[in-house]
Amino acid sequence: MSDEDAPTASQPDAGLAERLEAGELVRWIYLYGDRRRLSAILLAAVFGVSLLLIRAGLITPAEAGDVTTLSGALIGGMLPFITVVLAINQLILSEEFGSTGAFFQRLEETREYRHRIEDHTGYRPSPAEPSEFLRVLIEAKRKTALGLQNVCRDAPSDVRSRINSFVSQTDPKDRDAIETLGAAQFGSFTVISVILHYNDPWQLQVVRQLREAHRADLSEAADGQLERLEELLGDIHIARQYFKSVYMQQELADLSKILLYVGFPTLLGGAFVIIAYGNLLALGLHPYVYVLVVSATITALFSPFAVLLLYVLRIATIARRTAADFGPFVLQQELPKEETETLEFS
Repeated sequence: MSDEDAPTASQPDAGLAERLEAGELVRWIYLYGDRRRLSAILLAAVFGVSLLLIRAGLITPAEAGDVTTLSGALIGGMLPFITVVLAINQLILSEEFGSTGAFFQRLEETREYRHRIEDHTGYRPSPAEPSEFLRVLIEAKRKTALGLQNVCRDAPSDVRSRINSFVSQTDPKDRDAIETLGAAQFGSFTVISVILHYNDPWQLQVVRQLREAHRADLSEAADGQLERLEELLGDIHIARQYFKSVYMQQELADLSKILLYVGFPTLLGGAFVIIAYGNLLALGLHPYVYVLVVSATITALFSPFAVLLLYVLRIATIARRTAADFGPFVLQQELPKEETETLEFS
């Protein structure tokens, strides 16, 4: 098989919905759902299961020993959360510490990158807001791809066919990304959804294949457009990775705070139940009161676990989705089923 007929290493990004191969509910749980609302739903389910276990006689609120033993076990499981919170904060703060020289170098590298973007896009000064910055890059890339299609109208038919195929597959996604980013604010998951869906490594591979396979057939203007596409796709890749890293740092910081907000009161409440539940039983209240107290205690003690589970689930999904983004390499593995399909350009 010749280079011209060789399939690319991967297909254009079909969207996270197709990769997850699941319904709206599962996609909402993995990525799009508000973590606090999901935590509340999960804890409501824990409360319901606790009521069922009590009804089935597996948990006996009338036995103080059973309740205090269960509470003690859950509190013991919560103590490692202190280590988790410290580790998260250490990870976040490691990016903030440094000497004046290190900060100066970071500033110079950022300034150099922004000047590079301004040269490639013609947009001066480059936007400071991340979603607008990424939108400008994708818009410049889209216009360059359309310009390539325009200058190749008189090219050989096989060249036109491959370029038209590339543009027809990427242009709708570019337009969707531009529209989404135009109404989005960084910090919301909307921007991250664009970052997840934008498959620049695949596009870069196709552009490189076009240049190598048809170098003799391309005009100087077409080769220049392809070179500019390579540069812009590299810029987009750097922006995607950086903004993804910043977003995940924010998510980890939120997780750290919420674990402290939830864990400390829960720890105190669990300790109170261990100490005072026997005296509460001695008051001879209605049995339903003890059922509610035990169920509420179990739910509260599970709350840090629920928060950690749901935040880490999204962070791990984002990291897993983009872990193999290496610029010109196309190694993306899909979730949850790993399957790499090929798309042939002929």
